[in-house]
Amino acid sequence: MSDDEQVHDQLPSVEEYKTHVDPGSRKIDPKRIMESIQPDEDDEDFIPDVDDDLILPPPDDMDEEEGAGGQGGAHYDYDGNPYEEDDGDYNSEEDDYNSEDDDDDEQVIHDQLPTVEEIHAQRSPQKGPSCARKLGYCFMTLIFLCIVIIPPILLTMKDDYEQRKQEITEFLMTKTLAKGSQLDDPTTPQAKAVEFLATEKYDNSALSDGKLIERYTMTVWYYATNGPKWRYQMRFLSNEDTCGWFSWFRNQRSGQITKEGVICDTPEGAATPAIGLLDMPSNLLEGTIPSELQYLSNSLEQMHVEFNPGLEGELPQELQYLTKLWSLELQYCAITGILPDWLGTKLPLRRLGLSNNLLTGFIPPSLLQQTNLQILALDDNGLTGNIGDFGALIKMQYLYMEDNLIAGSLTNQMLANWTAMKEMDFSRNDISGSLPSDLFTKMNNLEILDLHGNDLSGPLPPTIGDSNRIVFLALQDNKLTGEIPVAMSNMIDLQHLDVSRNEISGKIPMELGRLSFLRYLFLGSNSYDAQELPKELAQLTMLRELSIKKANLQGQLPAWIANFTELQLLDLDQNNFQGSIPPEMGDSLSSLDHLMLNRNALNGTIPASFAKLTDLNLLLLDHNELTGSADVVCSIPDLRLYVTDCEAGLFEEAAEIECSCCSTCCHAQNFACNMYDWNANLDPIWEYSYSRYTYDFDLNEKDSPMG
Repeated sequence: MSDDEQVHDQLPSVEEYKTHVDPGSRKIDPKRIMESIQPDEDDEDFIPDVDDDLILPPPDDMDEEEGAGGQGGAHYDYDGNPYEEDDGDYNSEEDDYNSEDDDDDEQVIHDQLPTVEEIHAQRSPQKGPSCARKLGYCFMTLIFLCIVIIPPILLTMKDDYEQRKQEITEFLMTKTLAKGSQLDDPTTPQAKAVEFLATEKYDNSALSDGKLIERYTMTVWYYATNGPKWRYQMRFLSNEDTCGWFSWFRNQRSGQITKEGVICDTPEGAATPAIGLLDMPSNLLEGTIPSELQYLSNSLEQMHVEFNPGLEGELPQELQYLTKLWSLELQYCAITGILPDWLGTKLPLRRLGLSNNLLTGFIPPSLLQQTNLQILALDDNGLTGNIGDFGALIKMQYLYMEDNLIAGSLTNQMLANWTAMKEMDFSRNDISGSLPSDLFTKMNNLEILDLHGNDLSGPLPPTIGDSNRIVFLALQDNKLTGEIPVAMSNMIDLQHLDVSRNEISGKIPMELGRLSFLRYLFLGSNSYDAQELPKELAQLTMLRELSIKKANLQGQLPAWIANFTELQLLDLDQNNFQGSIPPEMGDSLSSLDHLMLNRNALNGTIPASFAKLTDLNLLLLDHNELTGSADVVCSIPDLRLYVTDCEAGLFEEAAEIECSCCSTCCHAQNFACNMYDWNANLDPIWEYSYSRYTYDFDLNEKDSPMG
């Protein structure tokens, strides 16, 4: 694999495979692009993705006419030689036999025939041993085998087993590779490994010391991580060299063919291949990482065993002896404890993934001084530290630290070292201060910036438009003030923009309509001045999610919203829109999943065209002035949450609207009904390429009508 390969982009799902066990899923991991290796056509351990065609050697081509019984009219003699059949025309002279000769011939033939007595003698049954006698012979032979032949063979096999087991035990003890207490307990992975090596058919006695240690180490790994219950066995413990313990897989998204398991390479200066990569993501590993991995110190460069939540315990300190290990991926496991100092002092790490574990404590300074690090993923733990300490990571390209306890402030000085940075995520931490002006000028390679959920304050810097490579910008849930700079419209590659739930003032710039690649636009829950929805936004026809809730918008709900034919979520809740709902919305927005028009001043009836919104899951129309019947959408099969003003008043006033299928009925004067924020902001994670994989509404209330 090349140095700039990234972490796995898939999360094998349960449906991804059809071999050995019930079909399973692959990991979802956008940063890891594995080496493509073409499998051998005769490899029986190739495991295709369930969603793709099987990649197996095609059957040999066969002519349908072959094997049909030969050519018509041909004849063969007993030796298989062809001959031509006579046509039946004989020479009359040759058929004119002398009658006297015929009589002589008949006498000769008669003399050669057997007599009646001879025929009877031939047909009489031959005398031989009876069935009982035959069974007796078989029984005697069996007894002979059991008493004379088999016991010596079994004794020899037992002697060979005991001798081999003793040899392996002495070998391990002499080289201090195992402890006596481990080998004496038959339940330990070490004792099971010795048992396997002593009984396997593979002739491991001919192996060099290094190859035998390698085989022992991988066998211990198998038993220490509950190998018999792995999702894929990957030919572990098979009757072949340890370098053959792998399987072929197909990447569900790219169709790329890769192999996972034990991957060998020939180190520089070595004569034989050795284990360079241990690659077993999403394989239902359970247990703890065995210290025996240290015995691969001469060859192991990469260890990728992420997405195995049953892999638990602390990082064994013996891993510090893997002095060639430059890539370690253990994200989405159950690793506990603190980050050891030797991660930064002993290992030549360029890629470290420990996301979504149970790590706590302070990030060791030695790790943040590891200037060769290019990918660091420590997100979703309980780690503490100061963002200023990350400034020494001068080669960093992908930095994921979200959902931790990182404090401090961003400075222009540290940003000057991050010129190689492509993706940076410090969301949901304790970072304070303002956004430095160099954030959008010095980091020229930056494509993803996620700082949402911190304590940032001050205005958006006017230099924000100088960075035109950013495609993802998430700054929601901070305390940012001032206006949205018009220069933001220069970020022409922007696809995701979220500045909601801040303290931004002024008006929404009409220039945002230039951002034609936008798919996700969240601007709401700020302190804007009153305005109509800028008509220039009608140009954003690639939008999939639009949320401008609680933004002091007024006027008519524009019909050009129907331009957003790809829209899946539309949230205009808590504004002051008046007039009727444009029927064009129902005619054009057929992809809508979530529609929130509640808490406005809309009147009239619900358009009949809304019956065409067959993908709707959520529809909020309450606290408006709508009348008539709300049953127009009752036939939508997946509509699970539907709220209108179908409740009678406190003084028995008639309901404003009739509804037979609403999940919740409110009344316009009942301000406690459905008073939830319904925030649908995307809290993205890098493992899913910062894309929406589920809708999770933050209601900001203890109870929810979604129940």
